[in-house]
Amino acid sequence: MQPERGDVVRSADPFKLGNDRQRPWLIVNNDSHPFGGEQFLAVAISTKEYEDSLALTDEQWTTGGVPRESFVSPWAVHSPRSEDLIAWQGRVTEGFVDEVVESIENYLR
Repeated sequence: MQPERGDVVRSADPFKLGNDRQRPWLIVNNDSHPFGGEQFLAVAISTKEYEDSLALTDEQWTTGGVPRESFVSPWAVHSPRSEDLIAWQGRVTEGFVDEVVESIENYLR
């Protein structure tokens, strides 16, 4: 699987404990990533809403989706490798990815 910016993929979650350690991740890196195709920059998608969460509504999906109301957690950054990706779940709009990246940048400035 070779996801691109805006794809939602399932992968193991390093932040979870227990047997059910998968979650969907939104790929946010662009083509400048030094290990593109091998490793990705992604943010967690959760069914829990927190103060700084970004709602992932039906309008943000261009294809695919998630079965429950979900939110992107821009502070929960992960760098999965291509061999860790389990399934492709869909793609969100470029505008939503830009909003997520702007939120990430706010944590770094």
